[in-house]
Amino acid sequence: MDYSAVFSSLLPGISGNISDTTNNVTATDNTHHAKAVESILALVGLRGLAPVYGFIGGWLGFEPSNLLAVMGVFWALNKMLRQVYSFLYKTITGYFMSSVHIRNDDDIYMHLMDWLSTQPRMVNSRDLVAETASKRPWDEDATSVARDSSGRYLNFSNQEARAPAFFSPAVGVHSFWWRGQYFQLNRKRESVFEESNMSGQLFRDQEDLIISCFWRSPEPIKQLLAHAKQQYFRDHQARTTVKRPSTNAGRRYGGRVGWHQVANRPIRDIKTVVLDEKQKLQVLADINEYLHPETPKWYSNRGIPLRRGYLFHGPPGTGKTSLSFALAGIFGLDIHVISLLEPSLTEEDLSNLFATLPRRCIVLLEDIDTAGLRRPALNQFDEETSQSEPQDGTAKPTATKNSSSNGPRDWKVSDLARALKKEGESDQKVGISLSGLLNAIDGVASQEGRVLIMTTNTPEQLDDALIRPGRVDLQVAFSNATQDQARELFVRMYEEDQPSSLLTPSSTPTPTPTPNSPHEKMESEAGLDIPISDLPSVAEAFGAKIPDGEFSPAQIQGYLLKRKKQPRKALEEADMWVDGLLRQKAMKTKILQVQ
Repeated sequence: MDYSAVFSSLLPGISGNISDTTNNVTATDNTHHAKAVESILALVGLRGLAPVYGFIGGWLGFEPSNLLAVMGVFWALNKMLRQVYSFLYKTITGYFMSSVHIRNDDDIYMHLMDWLSTQPRMVNSRDLVAETASKRPWDEDATSVARDSSGRYLNFSNQEARAPAFFSPAVGVHSFWWRGQYFQLNRKRESVFEESNMSGQLFRDQEDLIISCFWRSPEPIKQLLAHAKQQYFRDHQARTTVKRPSTNAGRRYGGRVGWHQVANRPIRDIKTVVLDEKQKLQVLADINEYLHPETPKWYSNRGIPLRRGYLFHGPPGTGKTSLSFALAGIFGLDIHVISLLEPSLTEEDLSNLFATLPRRCIVLLEDIDTAGLRRPALNQFDEETSQSEPQDGTAKPTATKNSSSNGPRDWKVSDLARALKKEGESDQKVGISLSGLLNAIDGVASQEGRVLIMTTNTPEQLDDALIRPGRVDLQVAFSNATQDQARELFVRMYEEDQPSSLLTPSSTPTPTPTPNSPHEKMESEAGLDIPISDLPSVAEAFGAKIPDGEFSPAQIQGYLLKRKKQPRKALEEADMWVDGLLRQKAMKTKILQVQ
């Protein structure tokens, strides 16, 4: 076989160089190597490097092949060092480092991310995620609020622009020091498939945090997580967290992902709830005994499920929801609010939501009467027909061929058709049925340890099975305000407050000066039009003008809010307001005559 021909066809440049070298023995070795390397560079598509190679070999007098040899040595060393580094890294991380993994669907993930956002090393990192940080209304600084061109009214056009952004570590590896210990944070995000009882496999994004430290024991990481959790709850100890069910897609994942936080509001003082003092003490004592650490053992020894239910019933605006928030603040519990009227909420979702509740919390079902929880229409029809039978025990006459068209047979057929129509409508209705709610409340898989509060305006419309003992253990009746409660509302509205509000009322009885400018006028309206020392007597006179049981606390509070800096004006206009509301009730109209 002619190897020279094959070599010539593959590397014509090199074969030509070989022929030239054979014919011209005076060609130098450098030129031969240069042409050979040039041909090789052309073969691999790097012809642009040929001038550089020629410059090194021809002009500088340096052998280019030596440069290639040096580059090969560096490449080999690089590969070897990478392997050594990988071996050492695996050895160190496997034998001298500890790690803790945190999933984003756990509460401690939020605690840690909130703490990391306050660390200087994290905030000054070169790889961050910026988010809009919106302040809560009660956290705003009064000095940062601007005014309009006239100086009379507030202007919030640049309020959000002055608010700093919220920075958190981006996806990747970060490092920081805490209490002299080096920590490494690896934030990972990936898409995973999960099994679901409703829809089979689901595709969702999952984020994990991996915290590592140079220590054979994970104790430093545990201390760090405990510190982050304490910091989080220290800032939230005077607040009540409100949670609602997640979106339809979020509820499919199960676990605590089914709940998401919608509010984090300051706790409400029990004194702000207008209710009989004996009823307040009764509810507080009952919940306190139920939440006692020794109570679960007592319930277990007697075979009683550890559940407690309350029914708050009364007219609208009497403080049913307010008492629920006040109880959550006193006992430091989160509130989980569920609306049974949500169309996308199924009975399986409701059962999963109740099953994933924390050990101690308050579950609030507001306006339970509006959910339309009734027994099947056919059962109601059977009850009606059974009630229509004669009470003396005689049989009801049956229809004959000679019966008139409007006889009993026609009445039964039309009533049966109406009942079947209602049953068909109930089958098409999307939502929660009575049996589904009862199964979620005290079914086999329902969570124990929670406090269930149901509110209603019309308790008579509730089914007996819903409020039987064991599901509702204590009923609390709310009523319209009495004269004493109206006086209490008046005092609370105008009493001295902490200097944290935007317009702080003055506690000294000073005459109202004539404002020289709109700004001075606004500041003068911040004070009360009576001395604080006269407030009890004015409140007593105001309470005497309010009839017992006619108006809800919300109505009285709304009237006072329109005059929140003018208690004397509120007293003077009370008679006209009461007469206007009484006429409105008599006329059964919703249009307010006096406000």
